[in-house]
This record gives sequence, structure tokens and C-alpha cells, in this order.
Amino acid sequence: MKRLLAVLFSAAMLCALFTGCSGTGGKFVVLEENFGSEDYAVGMRKGDNTFTLAFQTALDDIIADGTAADISKKWFGEDKVLRDKPFPREITDTGDSSLQYIKDKGKLILGLDVGFDPMGFYDDKGNIVGFDIDLAKEVANRLGVELVLQPISWDAKEMELSGKTIDVIWNGMSVTDKRVEEMNISKPYLSNRMIIIVRDGSDIKTKADLAGKVVACQSGSSALNAIEAEPDTVATFKELVSSYSDNPTAFLDLKSGRVDALVVDEVVGLNLIAKNSK
Repeated sequence: MKRLLAVLFSAAMLCALFTGCSGTGGKFVVLEENFGSEDYAVGMRKGDNTFTLAFQTALDDIIADGTAADISKKWFGEDKVLRDKPFPREITDTGDSSLQYIKDKGKLILGLDVGFDPMGFYDDKGNIVGFDIDLAKEVANRLGVELVLQPISWDAKEMELSGKTIDVIWNGMSVTDKRVEEMNISKPYLSNRMIIIVRDGSDIKTKADLAGKVVACQSGSSALNAIEAEPDTVATFKELVSSYSDNPTAFLDLKSGRVDALVVDEVVGLNLIAKNSK
């Protein structure tokens, strides 16, 4: 049954992507143009090299033995896991105490934005579930520690990590040059695009048509970074609204017409379309 639901969900997302799906929630369209492609990876404290390497070994094993593929099929209906990607920045074993720190406390604390469905989110019973969560459970199990899920403000993720209130940022975190500089980053495990969603019937057909429009994205997100990387495009907007604490709230403003377009991670955006087009 789970496999069937995953396939149906994948079909719904494809419908939304290529044709727009109608229903009481209305129709939404993903533009052919986007704000670029990037990869997802896991963030750890800069300098925690021993832990980073042990973490990566566990994740590599999960990918190699097919466990990651099974998890991907559960959530996406297909194996989308990346393989053989290098570290964004070389990590060498410095013999530091970071792995022992995790083992001594017996916990791996994962920081996440719980509005990032299907990577990490609350289900109908109030449990935190998702693709990243299932992967993290496997990693924690192989490291021999308990996984603790800690919802955080995405804006404060770097502060939470450096302050040791969390040990990893694992929630569809895109690899950026700034993040590679500020923290240890795992090998990328999933690809992503920053898509542009508009309401069906909108006069926005291309990125150039965003001129004079109100464009939305989540605060502190890679979508915001991707938009700001194109200052000439941003300069044409009527307004860039980047104060949303999560993507579902931003999508509601798109649905209601308070904003004209939403820039969001593809896996999240297609999921929002599927849920709001029923």
C-alpha cells in the first residue's frame, strides 16, 4: 500500500509540473525557467571532521546496500538518491573529539524546518516524518546513538549548530558556497531545482514576466539565495517578500493571490501543488 501511495503521489506531482492539476484548490503552473539547480546535503559543525567522516561512512553504507533507494521509493516513487558525489570541501581526519562527543551523550540531535514536506514535516498524528527523517534514523542506528528531532527556525540554523543545540542540519539543505565555508558539509545525496510556481491563468509565462510582480520565498532559504544571485532580475520585481517562516504559509499567499509567484525547492513545491490541487 505504501508503494502504491508513493507512486500515486509521484504521478500527482508530475501532473502538477507539466499540466497543472485542477480541483477545488485551483490550478498551479511551474514555469519552464527556474532559478538554478543545486544539491541537498547535511550540515555539521565546521572542524568536526571525525564525526563528519563517521557520519558519511554510515550514509555511504545506507546508499550502497539499497536502504536509501528503498526510502526514496517510499517517498518519491523512484530512486532519486545521488551516488559517488564528492565532499563539497575536502574533509580530512584530524583526530578531533567530535565523534566521541556524540557517542558520549548517546544522541544525534537533528535540526529541521518542519514545514518542509516531504523531507521533514508533521504528519496527521503530530509525528515528524519524511524522507530525510527516515535516512537520519538509519544513520543514527548505525552510529549507535539515539536520533532526536529538534524543530528550529531555518533563519537560526547556523547559530543552533555552532551553539551545539543541534548536531546536524538535515532537512533538504542546499549546498551553497557560503555554507561550504561556514560548516562541514556531507556529500550531496539528492538533486534539487529552485522552481517558480504561479497560478494557472497568470500572465507570468517566463522569468522575465516577473517584472512588476510580487515574488515570495521562505526566509533564510536557498530559494532566497538563488533569487538574490540574480540582482538584475530582482530589480524588476514590484516586491520580493522573503519573511515567511515556512513554505506552506508562502504557498497560501500564492493561492489567495496576495503574491504573484513563489520560488521554492522543487520537491517541496511539487508536493504543495499536489496537496492544494485536490
